[in-house]
Amino acid sequence: MADVKTYPYPPADASAMQPMLPGGSSSSPYPPSAYPPQPSSGDPYNGKGVAGGPATAPPGYGTPNEPIVQGPPPEARFQPPNGPQDLWAAILFVIHFLGFGALTAYALSQINWSTMRRKDAPAPAPSTPNSGSGGSGSSGQGIDFGTAAISAVIVAAIAAVCASIGYLLLMRKFPKQLIKLTYFLTAFYFLVAGGFMLVFANAIVGGIFLFCAALNILVYFWIRKRIPFTAVLLSTVADVTAQYTGPIWLGIASLLVELVYAGIFTLSIIACSIVFNGSESNNGRLTGTMYIVWVFLVFSMYWTTQVCQNVVHVSISGVFAAFYFLQGSPAGMPANPTMGSLKRAMTTSFGSICYGSLLVAIIQTLRAVIDGAKKNNDSPIVAFIICCIDCLLACLQGILEAFNKFAFCQVAIYGKDYCRAAKDTWQLIKDRGIEALIADSLIDNVLGFGMLLCAGITTLVSWLVYAATRAATNAPAVSGGVDVALIIVLITAAVLGALLFGLLSMVIDSGVTCTFVCLAEDPAALKATKPELWEKIRITYPEAAFVSMYS
Repeated sequence: MADVKTYPYPPADASAMQPMLPGGSSSSPYPPSAYPPQPSSGDPYNGKGVAGGPATAPPGYGTPNEPIVQGPPPEARFQPPNGPQDLWAAILFVIHFLGFGALTAYALSQINWSTMRRKDAPAPAPSTPNSGSGGSGSSGQGIDFGTAAISAVIVAAIAAVCASIGYLLLMRKFPKQLIKLTYFLTAFYFLVAGGFMLVFANAIVGGIFLFCAALNILVYFWIRKRIPFTAVLLSTVADVTAQYTGPIWLGIASLLVELVYAGIFTLSIIACSIVFNGSESNNGRLTGTMYIVWVFLVFSMYWTTQVCQNVVHVSISGVFAAFYFLQGSPAGMPANPTMGSLKRAMTTSFGSICYGSLLVAIIQTLRAVIDGAKKNNDSPIVAFIICCIDCLLACLQGILEAFNKFAFCQVAIYGKDYCRAAKDTWQLIKDRGIEALIADSLIDNVLGFGMLLCAGITTLVSWLVYAATRAATNAPAVSGGVDVALIIVLITAAVLGALLFGLLSMVIDSGVTCTFVCLAEDPAALKATKPELWEKIRITYPEAAFVSMYS
C-alpha cells in the first residue's frame, strides 16, 4: 500500500469527525481508514489548497489500490452535539401543547353534551315532532352495512397492502422505466385536460394546460441525463426499504397518533366554539375571544402536525444514513436502527425539529388568518392585496418545506442544531440544488402515480367484492336507485389505498432525500462501504462520485 499523505498540522480529534447516527453514539461509524469530507478551504482540482499549506486532495478512503488521504481538521463540521439542540424550541412546544390540553379540558368540562350547549345556558325549547317528515319512508330502509360492505372493505385493505408491495418491487426492478413512464403520463394528463378544457370549458384554462404539457416535453430533453442517476437512487432506496421495514411500521404508528390527535382537535374546536362563541355570534362571525382561541388552535394544529411529520422524517433519514455509512463497514449496522434514530429524534434533536416546524407553522397560520379575512371582505382592492400576500406566503411555505426536508436530514445524520443544519443545507442547494430538485421532482411523479394506481386498484377490488358478495347472498335490490353503502365502501377503499401507499411513499421520499444529502456530503464513504453502488453512481453522476460538495 502506498504511503499515507498528510498535512503539516496534526489531525483533529477523531470524535469530531464522526456523524451522529442511530443509537446516539459517535464511536467510529466510518471504516477505520476513512476520513470525512474536507471543508471548503481548497479546490482539489485547481491546485489551490489551504492558505499556507500544500494543495488539498479529494476526500478518500484507503483501499489496497489507493493511498489514504488525510484531510484538514474538520472541526467546522461533523461535531457531535453537546446535549439537546435548540432546547428552547422543545420547551416552547411542550408549554404550548400543555396549553392546548388545558384549553381543551376546560372547554369540554363546560358543555352539556345532551343539549350541545354550555352548562349554564338556558335549556332549549322542546321541539315539536313533524309527522309529515317521519314515517316509514325515512326510517324503514336505512343504509345496509351488511356482509357485502364489510367484506369489500377488508379485501380492499388487503389489496392496498399487496398493491403497495407490488409497486415497491417495480421501483426496485424497473426504476428507470417507471420514472420515464410516470413523467410522460404527467405530460399526457396536461394534454388531455387541456383538450377537454378547450372543447367543453374555458379556452384560457385549456391553453394553460396545453402549455404545461409542451413545457413538460421540452424539459424532458434537459433532465433526461439525470434519469439514470435518479433511477439508481430510487432502486437503492427501495432495496433498503424492503430490507429494513422499521420505517414503515413507524409510519403506521405515526398515522395512528395523528388520527388520535385529529379526533381530539375536532372535539376541542367544537367545544371551544360552543363555550367561547355561544349565543354571542353574529351572522356566523366569531367573537373577539373566540377569534383568539381559534388562531391559537389553528397554530397548535399546524405546529403539532409538522412536528409529528418531521419526527418521522428525521427517524427514517437516520435509518438510511446508517445504511449509507455503516452497511458494509467493520462497524456494521446497528441492531435496531429505526428505534435508535427515533430515540435521538425525540431527545437530542427534538428541539431542532420543533424549531424548523415552528417556522412553517407560523406561515401556515398567517395563511389561515388571511384566508378568513379574504372571505369577510367585500372590497375588490383589499381582496386583490390579500390574494397577493397569500400567494407570496404560499410560495414561501413551499420553499421552506422543501428546505426543511434537506435540513432535517442534516439533523438526522449529524445531530446539528437547526441553524447550523440550515446553513449547510443552503450550501448544498447552492452547489447541487438543481440535481436535488430534478431527482425530487422525478421521484414525486413516481410516488404520485403509485398513490393513484393503488387507490384505483383498491376501489376496483372493493366494487367487485361488494357486487359478488351481494350476488352470492341474494341481497335485495337497493330502493331509490342509489346504493349509499356502495358509495361509502368505494370512498373508504380509495382512502385506504392512498393512505397505505402514502406510508410507503413517505419512507421512499425521506430515503431518497437523505441518500442524496449523504452523497453530497461524503461520496467517499460510499466507495469504501459499497463499491458496486459507488460504481453505478460514478457512471450515472460523475460529479457526485469523486468529490464532496465541501471540497
